[in-house]
Amino acid sequence: MNYASPQEIENALQEVLQDTDIARKLAAQARPAVWLETEAAPDESTIATGSTKLGGSPDLPADMAWPQRDRYSDHHKRVQSYKEDSVAPDSRWRWAKPEQAQQFREEALQHVARLESPFPLNFLAQINFADIRAAGAVDEDFPHSGVLSVFFDLVEQPWGYDPADACALALRFHEDAAALTRRVLPEALQKLSTDWQTPAMACKLRSCCTPLPRETAQWDSLGLELSEEQDDDFIEWWFDEAENGASSDGEDACCHRVGGWPTPVQGDMQTECALVAAGHYCGNSKAYQDPALQAVRDTAGEWLLLLQLGSDEKMGMSWGDNGQLYLWIRRDDLRARRFDKAWLVLQCH
Repeated sequence: MNYASPQEIENALQEVLQDTDIARKLAAQARPAVWLETEAAPDESTIATGSTKLGGSPDLPADMAWPQRDRYSDHHKRVQSYKEDSVAPDSRWRWAKPEQAQQFREEALQHVARLESPFPLNFLAQINFADIRAAGAVDEDFPHSGVLSVFFDLVEQPWGYDPADACALALRFHEDAAALTRRVLPEALQKLSTDWQTPAMACKLRSCCTPLPRETAQWDSLGLELSEEQDDDFIEWWFDEAENGASSDGEDACCHRVGGWPTPVQGDMQTECALVAAGHYCGNSKAYQDPALQAVRDTAGEWLLLLQLGSDEKMGMSWGDNGQLYLWIRRDDLRARRFDKAWLVLQCH
């Protein structure tokens, strides 16, 4: 749902919850955002250099080295299944023809080689903050100008619950958009399968206002006392009636957006970001329940959504099972433009 103001959200919640006070409290937490309506751009030259776009070729300083990840610190674990596939008999893939099984073995070896060495990161998006602010309001601490380039390991696609995933993300912030030039992808990226390519997508920038999801640190801090019926009604409103849940294909505000609140597919990401950034593994419940980490969990509310990218068939972009990518950053790091401190989470159905 593309809301234009907190008042629209309050009116919707009042109708759903039949409680003016709760509706007002939730609407007061709404955050402005700019959502990206995407359109395929077969001729990328039609997209102005330095403008907001998804995929294609990035606009970077001519002398800037292409971002690459180092070998994952836990690469031995990551390559294990691929090494097993590389020597597996045809019977592992009973449904496949012998030539297909051989192709799978060769692809597994190629993946092992990529994981055991440094490898260039895929370009996902660039955000021109002057364009964003011209389109609508965003958080006051977002830059007023400059271009943010986002790179990610599209082949491995780590989930973000492990500190070892850090090398899979690289952000580059450029103060002067006019000084950028369109770059050619490294040969290693050009050789990847089309499944791991990101065609250029032009973006129309649309202003919106985003409601607070339940799966946030702020929700619990409000101390809301919803009845069981209100709780069920809110969930139904979020996912069914108003279509506030995650969407795909860049056709509404619930897919690609800059700023605002996320449309979570699973659970709270702010606590996950706080814990993982502090070096704690979040692939199980241990870090969430450890009393010694309460002080870390208490900082979850400091994390802001910087960018959300949904699955988009036009771009061949699909995160897991029709999931989404969420780029988060602490407010203090955003103010200081320490974009290298951002953290990326992948969630899917």
